[in-house]
Amino acid sequence: MKLQIKAFLLAAVLTLPAAAQEFRTSYFSQTSDTRHEMNPALLDHGYVTMPLFLGYVNVGTIGNVGLSNFIYDMEPGWQGYGVEGRTQTTFMHPNVDANSFLSDLKEKNRFGLNLKYQLLGVAFKGLGGYNVVELNLRSQTDASVPKSLFEFMKTAGAKTDYTISDLGLRSENYVELGLGHSHKINDKWTVGGKMKLLFGLAYFDVSADNVNLHLDDNYWQIDGDVQMTAALMNTRVNYDYDPDKVDPETGRPRFDDLGDFEGGLSGFGLGFDLGATYQVLPDLQLSAAITDLGFMHWKNTNRASSAGKWTFDGFDEDVYAGGVKTGTNELDDQLDAVRDDLEDIFAVYDDGETSVNNALAATLNIGANYTLPVYRKLNFGFLYTSRFAGKYSWHQGMLSANIRPTKWFEASLNGAVSSTGVTAGFLIDLHAKHFNFFVGMDQFLSKVSSEGIPVNHANSNVSLGISFPL
Repeated sequence: MKLQIKAFLLAAVLTLPAAAQEFRTSYFSQTSDTRHEMNPALLDHGYVTMPLFLGYVNVGTIGNVGLSNFIYDMEPGWQGYGVEGRTQTTFMHPNVDANSFLSDLKEKNRFGLNLKYQLLGVAFKGLGGYNVVELNLRSQTDASVPKSLFEFMKTAGAKTDYTISDLGLRSENYVELGLGHSHKINDKWTVGGKMKLLFGLAYFDVSADNVNLHLDDNYWQIDGDVQMTAALMNTRVNYDYDPDKVDPETGRPRFDDLGDFEGGLSGFGLGFDLGATYQVLPDLQLSAAITDLGFMHWKNTNRASSAGKWTFDGFDEDVYAGGVKTGTNELDDQLDAVRDDLEDIFAVYDDGETSVNNALAATLNIGANYTLPVYRKLNFGFLYTSRFAGKYSWHQGMLSANIRPTKWFEASLNGAVSSTGVTAGFLIDLHAKHFNFFVGMDQFLSKVSSEGIPVNHANSNVSLGISFPL
């Protein structure tokens, strides 16, 4: 069960785990080697990426809250301030006003982390168009946490009944081998497609719906639907056979933690990207694509579920700096204390092993690009992106300005409005005859903590890469 709660805390409290996103700022860049990741019809030149090292790296977070919503700087006079030098605490500290804390949250608090690391990429001309072969490491983790959970954590006892619904955390990690082709049909139409073979490394999915908590004397009576599925290569999980932690009705042991790591593949899958561009006028191009149409088959996954009705004795010990339960009062100790209590609220019990099939999170991109007739080195683009992933779905509209004053230099600026807020980004691409380097962000970095975690909103993104044009 610690596997579930540790992952949940990383997402919910530290705003880690973005949606499977590519570097969207590059969509209208003429020199970009990566824009075919969003529309395979945009593959229009040959290149070789720097193998294994900085060929193409994209890492980003997405969310509608940030670290400052959950971690607070203590003020002099707060209980525990300065104890052993501690000056930070969680939202559970009694000096953090519950109304202020909850008013800054959303009904659905969204978090996400994505990583795409290209191990190898080669694009070349042939078969009447352009072709690409690429090998990528991909990781995407999403969390959706209802405000009602934080309300219960912060105000437990203010009411006798709470309901937590639509809570979820999902992580998919795999290696992707892609084979793509783009083909110009005529002066108007260009089409493209890509087939991707997927090799599963790790999968994790937990959901909680209609979890009802009722205060009965000194205990919370809990009932609801909590489901968990996990696969990490061939690693098994440990079970807790403590009599107090075994389902009394079925005898099922409770999940405890991961066992010793064992390598191997967790599953296999297949995906497709399909795209097209249409030259409406000499200066106006329309484009559309849908990516990651496909599925993953995860084998030997560990499954667990709730036990119908169970009890929780509440946050009965202090979980803040200077409190009893936190020991040395370090922030990590406070988070561990919260984790221990969440393990009891969302207890799940062994349902054995099985295989799981699930659809990939598909993404729709629709673009329009207009080149300025009076200065053809400048173009403007609009890109609409929609990701279909159930409770983790999101949508974005982006406007960008792109300029290429010389053959070796191109730059872009953009502004976007999405399901998680307003962002702005940039791209700088140095495109010499035999060398190409780019760096950019879909979202400018705002204030970050010393660990690099966004403080106010979890929207951040960094992309860079080195390639050699053919």
